Amino acid sequence: MTHEPFHLERYFAATEFSTPHLLAVSDCESRTVGALLDLEVDADARFRALRLGYTESEGGLELRTAVARTYEGLTADDILVHATPVEAVYTTMRALVEPGDRVVVQMPAYQALRSAAAFAGAEVVPWWGDPELGWTPDLEALDALLSPPRTRLLVVNTPHNPTGWAADEAVLVDILSRARRAGVRVFCDEAYRGTEPGGRSAPSAVERSETAVALGLVSKGMGLPGLRTGWLVSRDASVLRRIGAYKDFTSICGPAPSEFLAAVALRHRDRLLSETRALLERNLAQLGSFMARHVTHFAWMAPAAGPVTFPRLRDPERWGGVDAFCRRVRDEAGVLLAPGGLFGGLPATPDVDRAVADSFRIGFGRSSFPEALGVFEDWLTAHS
Repeated sequence: MTHEPFHLERYFAATEFSTPHLLAVSDCESRTVGALLDLEVDADARFRALRLGYTESEGGLELRTAVARTYEGLTADDILVHATPVEAVYTTMRALVEPGDRVVVQMPAYQALRSAAAFAGAEVVPWWGDPELGWTPDLEALDALLSPPRTRLLVVNTPHNPTGWAADEAVLVDILSRARRAGVRVFCDEAYRGTEPGGRSAPSAVERSETAVALGLVSKGMGLPGLRTGWLVSRDASVLRRIGAYKDFTSICGPAPSEFLAAVALRHRDRLLSETRALLERNLAQLGSFMARHVTHFAWMAPAAGPVTFPRLRDPERWGGVDAFCRRVRDEAGVLLAPGGLFGGLPATPDVDRAVADSFRIGFGRSSFPEALGVFEDWLTAHS
């Protein structure tokens, strides 16, 4: 069976490590192994003594306990660790979706959230946000999308990649309630949980639903993408068993060094997230000033949370379209942007389809952001 390529990852494979200034990335400033080990007095000695054997298939108890403490009312038994977050998306879809099922996916989206469902044989149905309202999803449209037979899963992403939209508690509870009434399970990608300004996070979906499954990881807000560690959380033990049985055919278990370092980091999660939020606040202020200076070029709404945003090019025809615009910026200025089409791929109205195609992702989570933004602005000014 031929699968659709992962367009964003193929784009990054060809450009990320050969372009000097990265404005397309979705992570936050990374940390060193030494910085993590310095968080605990004996961590260095324990890490050096770590046996490089197999780990528990559900994740080590130390790590699962550290993860569980970041959720209200959950225990280590409610956690299933994965070697990578995208593996967790894949195993969830394979375990919970049968050929012919319907899966409703919030759009635009990180492609894995829709493609993994398609790989499982599902009919993937888009739930589009409104581009005029910062891509806020239409709650009133959700009931009709969830009502057809064999609708098994609603995929939600908050805080949202690539737009920066985020659900507050009232909106999250509304989404969960609509799904519950329709008999549809919610899968919530919470990769950017904890990046909300001031640390005022909405609850996790699993804190407000007995059946929801949530995705968590250390890659984004905690700045540890090199560990690759992710996890699934649910209060429905039968779901975790089903996913775990499928995981036996993927990674089986995670790497011991990553699990050790992830557990250390999670015990100091508040500190790490606070540092990240401070950096995001500074960078977002600079981005806001940039957008104000270039309002003739871009239509933009500030993101509610997370390190990514999705501005729209006002006059794409002048540049030959957003893809050509991003290519010129990369080739002539050495600045990498991510074209909006990388986050589409499902049917939409003409207006929404055009809005996606005319937009591009900017990531502002790294300390190098001000320099990269300055290079981009110099190029833009020279070509205005």
